[in-house]
Amino acid sequence: MKTSSTSSASTSSDTHLGGLAAPVTVVVDRTGVSHIRAESSADVFFAQGFVAARDRLFQMDLWMRRGLGRLAEVFGPEWVDRDQASRAFLFRGDLRVDRAAYGPRAEEALDRFAEGVNAYVADAVFRDDLPPEFVAYGYRPLTWKGEDISRIRVHGLFENALQEVERDEVLARWGADVEQLRRTLQPPVDLGSRPSAGLGSRALDFYALAFGPLSIDAPRARRSSEPSVDGSNNWVVSGDRTSSGRPLLASDPHRAMTLPSLRYVVHLTCPEFDVIGAGEPFLPGVSIGHNERVAFGLTYFPTDLEDVYHYRTDPDDPERYWLDGRWERFDRLEERISVHGGDEVDRVNRFTVHGPVVHRDVVENTAVVVRAAWLEPGMAPYLASLRNLDARDAGELRAGLEHWGSPTTNQVFADVDGRIGWQASGRTPLRTEADGLTPISAETSRGWTELRGTADLPGVVDPSAGWLATANEHNIPLDSPVSANPVGHEWLAPFRYERISARLSAEREWTVESTAQLQTDVLSVPAVRICEIVDDLARRSPGIRASLAIDLLLNWDRRMTEDSAAALLFETWFRGPLRRRLLADALAGLNIEDAQIALGVIDPAEREESAGDPQVDLNLFESAASRGEYLHEVVHVTLADAFEDLCRRFGSDVTKWRWGHFHRMPFTHPAGAANPGWSLDAVPKSGSPDTVAVSSRRSDGTQSAGASFRFIADVGEWDDSVYINAPGQSGRPGDPHYDDHLESWRKGEYRRLAYTQSCIDDLAETTYLLLPIGADDGVVE
Repeated sequence: MKTSSTSSASTSSDTHLGGLAAPVTVVVDRTGVSHIRAESSADVFFAQGFVAARDRLFQMDLWMRRGLGRLAEVFGPEWVDRDQASRAFLFRGDLRVDRAAYGPRAEEALDRFAEGVNAYVADAVFRDDLPPEFVAYGYRPLTWKGEDISRIRVHGLFENALQEVERDEVLARWGADVEQLRRTLQPPVDLGSRPSAGLGSRALDFYALAFGPLSIDAPRARRSSEPSVDGSNNWVVSGDRTSSGRPLLASDPHRAMTLPSLRYVVHLTCPEFDVIGAGEPFLPGVSIGHNERVAFGLTYFPTDLEDVYHYRTDPDDPERYWLDGRWERFDRLEERISVHGGDEVDRVNRFTVHGPVVHRDVVENTAVVVRAAWLEPGMAPYLASLRNLDARDAGELRAGLEHWGSPTTNQVFADVDGRIGWQASGRTPLRTEADGLTPISAETSRGWTELRGTADLPGVVDPSAGWLATANEHNIPLDSPVSANPVGHEWLAPFRYERISARLSAEREWTVESTAQLQTDVLSVPAVRICEIVDDLARRSPGIRASLAIDLLLNWDRRMTEDSAAALLFETWFRGPLRRRLLADALAGLNIEDAQIALGVIDPAEREESAGDPQVDLNLFESAASRGEYLHEVVHVTLADAFEDLCRRFGSDVTKWRWGHFHRMPFTHPAGAANPGWSLDAVPKSGSPDTVAVSSRRSDGTQSAGASFRFIADVGEWDDSVYINAPGQSGRPGDPHYDDHLESWRKGEYRRLAYTQSCIDDLAETTYLLLPIGADDGVVE
């Protein structure tokens, strides 16, 4: 494994701030990590807010504006609808109950973090040194409040509502057999004989707008119903299987690839705790990292936290809906939205006992509501990780996870005493009258009646195998109490887990370096399985070897490297002509009406995301392996189509083809329309949706989701831990740490994550003091 760093002369500066009780020292190392040392937890959270804003203020301000529905006031009237939608999904319950759920440090952490952000804004305004985005658009950042951080809920990992409506439409038109070709459900569910809600494809437009990607030149961008690989990998290995005798922990969350990165790495030291790692820059604490005694990492545990309800409304009074045998009135909340360059706009959000109304039809007398578990108290994304700060061993960390809310996660952990563990964590609905897979009528079903907690979910400490891993696959044991009432059915394909588990089982001398190799592994399990069948087919049918395309595949190592011609051919074929042919033939066998229309619905090739459900495609291909003549024809025709397509796009000289010519990662600034120079040129990228080094991509080949942050903890020898955070730690254009991780990330290289003071001193680049008002200037050695 390679590590890399930059070098720079050390400098120092002092900043006087109201709100601090004592001086705080901040050391920025050559990798861009700020190491914050304070004399109290109150001051360290304040300084975290200040430092995060120093590096990421524009990103943080956009996060706050999006969540609070305050984009129109700076970007204009085209953002009013988006603002209204975001406001509908704010937490509106008891803030005291909500804060208490995140642990005893939550109130202090939230309020002091917000005060630190505001202190940086005041200082930057005083120095006339706001980031250039604010200058370009001519506005000032918002004033932060700690309560707003936990009220905002539109930034989490939630997608089931859109799937419910799409599934309902497929079932209503073509039935369960066609739906099974669209998305794999685990455990399987009998989808037949359920009434259709008939909501229509536009019923969740309001919801999709609230959760859409944020780019200033795209105010109407909506979340797609096609799921990307928004998941993660993590694993932990005991000292019995490492060369050092110490546990190793690896975690690499897969989320939207953004500029700046969605993750921000920081080190917080005070008398109460000493923790380092990554979280979202808008939140206090860290969610992936380690303290002095225990390391922790998380992946997404894809439970179903949403239900779509539909109601009958009163023809004589559209402000009433029918529930439990009587008419109830919608709760109405008038939203006054300020608009840049125009007058204020008044909008109304409506709510039922189940949640916000996302669609009303006064002609058909219907209303649609999204009920979301994450709108309950204690469900603000990731804030429960504040409990990790004080954990002294694996047992205490696991006990803290009993209070975890959302998103539901697979948590792995390891402590300096050698214990390792995994715990599925979060609060999930207990459904008694529905399965959460299709919209339900508020008249006939109550949906869920309560939320279950972490205590109801599976977990393991010190497994006999000596390792534990998760990769968003269906990992609930059959004997788990929740198996009788599943927490969800829409898990991601198991291919990443299969690759990780095979490697962890086979090796016993794991190091940080070999862990990094697995974390950046680009072997495609579907490619291995499909090419084995093609190889067998070629041996049985010698004439098929005449195909240059087949020879290219069979002489390939099945790795999705950026310089591979075969990788380009396989992925083009697998998620293009092969998928479409297999699905078309499967539909033909069902003898349904409008089969071509059905194919357009279940084949996501032309949608925003191109991950699809590879389990369906691979199952169809492997089931055809016994039908040699049919498979011969399918492979011959579809591979030729893919080959010819690539010849048109990249030329007929196969030796010049590269996966990275098509598959690229463009780090695009959300305000890039104002200054294209703030965005970064696209770089070729290895990986695919099915590799450990995951890369969910759009139909044009650009990567949309993946692991911008990777972390490996050498438990107990903390200075040997490593990380990478692409494209860099800073979000300020022109800063040396704006894109200094990009090339290392692309190559699979890492940076040292310094923890002890001596290691921090060795890597120190810049040191500065934050001082209380009236304090004497300090001297930084």
